[in-house]
Amino acid sequence: MDSSIEELARELSTLQARRGLQHPGRADATGPTLTRALTLEQFAPGEQRRRGLVTALLKHAEGLPPDLRMVFLAACSIRTQDRPTLTERIERAAATLQVTPRTGWARLADANQRVAESVAAALSSSSGEPQPEWLLTSLHAVTDLRNPRPTIRSTHTIRVVSPVLTHIVERISFPGAPPDADPLFRAWGDCELIAVERQSQVTWQVSLRLKRPVACGDSATYSFQTQPPSRRLLHPMSVMLPERVCRVFSTEVNFGSPSVANRVWRLDGVSAPTAELDTPSGVILDPHTNPVLKATYDDMVPGRVYGLRWEWSDDA
Repeated sequence: MDSSIEELARELSTLQARRGLQHPGRADATGPTLTRALTLEQFAPGEQRRRGLVTALLKHAEGLPPDLRMVFLAACSIRTQDRPTLTERIERAAATLQVTPRTGWARLADANQRVAESVAAALSSSSGEPQPEWLLTSLHAVTDLRNPRPTIRSTHTIRVVSPVLTHIVERISFPGAPPDADPLFRAWGDCELIAVERQSQVTWQVSLRLKRPVACGDSATYSFQTQPPSRRLLHPMSVMLPERVCRVFSTEVNFGSPSVANRVWRLDGVSAPTAELDTPSGVILDPHTNPVLKATYDDMVPGRVYGLRWEWSDDA
């Protein structure tokens, strides 16, 4: 096993001890390997660094299977209402998953190993690969939740920053997807769909080919559609977290009538941990009065979350 991955896994375990990230100063005491890998030095000590650490851990935990993700986030104590000791948090997660505490600890070890591998891979990639081949300049998303098998359609406009661009790869995740899940994918516009590969139980890699080579400085626009087998495989949000400057993002969600959401709220540039909370953190919108809700943004800050978040109804 790579020694850096071993060290990252050990530092994750240390981070989770006792009260985890709710322990005062815990983020400032993050191990040196994890600090360097997650570039935590860019954040001021204190709450800003804690938020940066939480955001990074959520990002690297996103690709975990649902059970491992639950155990990992519980161990880290992302939420203020989490139990005060690691043992209590793991026992509670194990009870929720209906497994023994011993199995809960084994899944935490597995999750820490996978997150450490993800962090190490990102670190290696960022140090050894060239700049991105293209930048996203606008994204317009439309989600239709009226049918049991929902439709998510997005239109992307990109600007090429490599000498020439011929292919694009998209990765789509459906948390909780069962082994027999069969999401449908389509693409049109300046791209065509050429391959779909299931990389893990919850993640699909979709390969697109541009209909013509696009030179540096030129733009291309393509539309992409996904249809998961069930609404419940969707994360209850239609959002964007720009890693770099994106001029325009808009989202439109049709919740149907009767609404499949109890309540909806806007996310106007919140942190990633805040976006994950079930407590509304923005303007409340009424999907019962107006089943089609929209949000548009044109001045987004990289690293913040924008869009619509909702709570599923019991009948969704």
